[in-house]
Amino acid sequence: MGPAFQRLNPSRTPAPSTDNDPMTALAEQRTTERYGVNAPYTAVRVEPRNGVGVPLEGHAYDVSATGLRFELDEALKVGEPLSLELLLPGAGGWVRLAGRVVRLFDEADDPGPRRMAVHVDSFENELHRERLLGHLDRGYLMMA
Repeated sequence: MGPAFQRLNPSRTPAPSTDNDPMTALAEQRTTERYGVNAPYTAVRVEPRNGVGVPLEGHAYDVSATGLRFELDEALKVGEPLSLELLLPGAGGWVRLAGRVVRLFDEADDPGPRRMAVHVDSFENELHRERLLGHLDRGYLMMA
């Protein structure tokens, strides 16, 4: 994975929440539609950007232009920066991006592999951004 990334939207700031419910707060911050993907066929490779640890492999469950929900065998910490590669069948190759973990699903609700959500901060380059956005625009995926 390359070290240089393009900023996704440097002027975007999350909308403030007026509700104390964390799920409502997350939903209010979404600025793009989420699309469900077929998890067994949508691979992710994650590498912590702090240089500690080994790359991890898992599967994505839904994706948008600004984030995705995925699972790994090990939980990452909320706020942890990472480099991620996403393979969407039919997208023409891996999508490489940088992001940070914004949500870790409750272990009691999520036995086994841990599901988490990541916010996309940037793409490796414009090709990777266009690869993801083009795939979402083609209409192959259902809204989540």
